[in-house]
Amino acid sequence: MTDIPQASAIGFVSGYVTILGRPNAGKSTLLNALVGGKIAITSERPQTTRDRVAGILTTDHYQIVFLDTPGVIAPRDRFNETLVARVAEALDSIDVLYHIVDAANDEPQNERLAKLLEHARPRAKFLLVNKTDKLTKHDDPAALSAPGMNPARYDEVFFISALRRKGLNTLLERTVARLAPGPLFYDPEQISDRDERFMAAEIVREKVFRHTGAEVPYAVFTEIEVFEERPGRDFISVVIYVERDSQKGILIGGGGRMMKTIGSQARAEIEKLTGRPAFLQLHVKVRKNWRKNEHDLASFGFKKPK
Repeated sequence: MTDIPQASAIGFVSGYVTILGRPNAGKSTLLNALVGGKIAITSERPQTTRDRVAGILTTDHYQIVFLDTPGVIAPRDRFNETLVARVAEALDSIDVLYHIVDAANDEPQNERLAKLLEHARPRAKFLLVNKTDKLTKHDDPAALSAPGMNPARYDEVFFISALRRKGLNTLLERTVARLAPGPLFYDPEQISDRDERFMAAEIVREKVFRHTGAEVPYAVFTEIEVFEERPGRDFISVVIYVERDSQKGILIGGGGRMMKTIGSQARAEIEKLTGRPAFLQLHVKVRKNWRKNEHDLASFGFKKPK
């Protein structure tokens, strides 16, 4: 776990920090590293995160609420519009903005991300150049010379590796220095605003991302059907929705092998999360083109953007 720097502030400070960036920049990995526990799922595939997830870091001197957000892309459909809307909501009334970029990515900033950065009004904007562990000592971070990138627009620039937890102590120290005196927003023992039900569904979705290819992960929505704490072991039933029969076949796999792999790995991680034995039951159902259907999107919690 990252060593927690102690603030030399005049009193207890608190505030909100939003982590913003394009897909696969390392936002969720950074969130997990900062709070010292896994509260956001990760994968090597872009667009893994779909919800705004809060990670909470509390010491005797401060409480920081970090908001992880979906990767910002130019929306191609209603589903992606809802994801961008969630990012915009996470920029309201924040204290510090982390704009995280992949050090080796020299692609131009997309227009939607640029607009979000322009309109955000936090106390401070930090540029986080991530994945520096993948650079050699002779490499310059390509992200700093990408079209549209201007480090001078940020209050501070940090070179970090969220995966290796390098540079995070300094980042935390500088973040605390930007916060104002304030109250506890959450119980000091709490590290996330999400409950075990949400995390169990997300863990199953993470395993789908890691074990299936092509469009299958993006067509998946996971929903808790039953989550009961029972004597001996919990009973958890999760529905995995897909958009086509062919995707259902891929998820189940020959002889049910894919489903067994996903279920076995998900169960082990859920048990680690809850600290209790669990029986995990998975069902795959087809809901055709749910990402394009207003009713389905609403029922899955993806509200129409204002």
